[in-house]
Amino acid sequence: MENWFKIEFVFAKNLHITPSELDQMEFYRVEYMIHNYEEFIEEENKQMKKQERDQGMSMKQSQANMGTFKPPNMNIPKMNIPKY
Repeated sequence: MENWFKIEFVFAKNLHITPSELDQMEFYRVEYMIHNYEEFIEEENKQMKKQERDQGMSMKQSQANMGTFKPPNMNIPKMNIPKY
């Protein structure tokens, strides 16, 4: 019974299906929807990890490129402080 309340929570929060609508569904349909939802979440997590890894690699490359950047050598003229 406790698991059913968890299922109702997931359906209500993420899939926007009310418990009364869920009660009217056949059990096998609920199982398929949960299975598909789990696959969707796994795929989404893989995509996020790949994106984070790609961003990390690009940041490392940009930091390595910044190490080779040298600012121009500029002579700053001396200014005398006015006396009052």
